[in-house]
Amino acid sequence: MGPHDDARRPARPGRARGGAAAAAGEGKVRIDADELHYAFQKREVIFTGKPVVLTRGDAKLTCARLVATNDARGEVSQAICSGDVRFERGERLVTCEKATYEAAAARLVCEGSPVLRDGPSEARGTRLVYDLKRDEAKLEGAKMLLPGDEVDARRRELEARRKGATP
Repeated sequence: MGPHDDARRPARPGRARGGAAAAAGEGKVRIDADELHYAFQKREVIFTGKPVVLTRGDAKLTCARLVATNDARGEVSQAICSGDVRFERGERLVTCEKATYEAAAARLVCEGSPVLRDGPSEARGTRLVYDLKRDEAKLEGAKMLLPGDEVDARRRELEARRKGATP
């Protein structure tokens, strides 16, 4: 077993590797990284690779570098992903330059030109906050692109609401 084999094993929830991946939903955690560096005094775990892949339940977070900070109990309190960041869950895909997982709030904050794709719809903004418990996203400075048929369907729905009818 080589020095990098440990980074490819499934992690236990609540530990340095497992807590960082809690951003990705429920279930067992699997982290694949080319390298892992543990700074014991700083309580930091640094994962690097092309890419670092955290998988948990129905979601996957990938990036070039992940820095996880542990609390006094050894659980991850924060994880910062940078470089080609992608978060996938179901039909949704979020891309950005930097994503910060906040364990206490169970949320992922994406900064640096975040893009949210949900099926054929695409929204761009300045900052995206993804609530992992409620599976909801808030995009600040949003601009949304919708396929033509979806635009027509939403227009008809709005017209029906204005007339007091149900769509």
